[in-house]
Amino acid sequence: MMRIYTVHEPAAGGVKPEDPSSVIFIREGFSWMAFIAPLLWLFYHRMWLVAAAYLGLSMMLGLLAQAEGGSQLLSGLVGLGFSLIVAFEAFEIRRWHLRRKGFRQVASIAAKNLDLAEMRYFTKNTDDALSATPGRETGAHPLPPPPPASPPLRGQATETGWGFTTRGGRL
Repeated sequence: MMRIYTVHEPAAGGVKPEDPSSVIFIREGFSWMAFIAPLLWLFYHRMWLVAAAYLGLSMMLGLLAQAEGGSQLLSGLVGLGFSLIVAFEAFEIRRWHLRRKGFRQVASIAAKNLDLAEMRYFTKNTDDALSATPGRETGAHPLPPPPPASPPLRGQATETGWGFTTRGGRL
């Protein structure tokens, strides 16, 4: 089964060839560890503020469930649901955390496992001969360019004036 990995590099310093840990690979999908022990998963990835927010929100939801006359079962179900949400969004939360730390997403790679994804990425970046058709041989795909600007609507201001049209053409 192929998995999708996003590749993140430091925006400021760039990648240091002697330090491959400056490149971070994050897998897409569900995180079982974030589901089983969400707080420990957040601590492991050094997301202190997110862990504090998780702890505060889960305590507030648990107290709210019990204050409404709910049982321990309702409180447990609320906690289970919250853990499920964190598990589905765990890798996206990690990407957000990396963006805040100054990393940028530079590629997406389809591979069977992390080792193959790393090999494809570093092979692509070190072998300029493969750059004739980017991504085809290595499986690394750079981010797509932003979509082109759409033509102005009728009556919309443009750089050359107002975009009014008459019977098939610009004024």
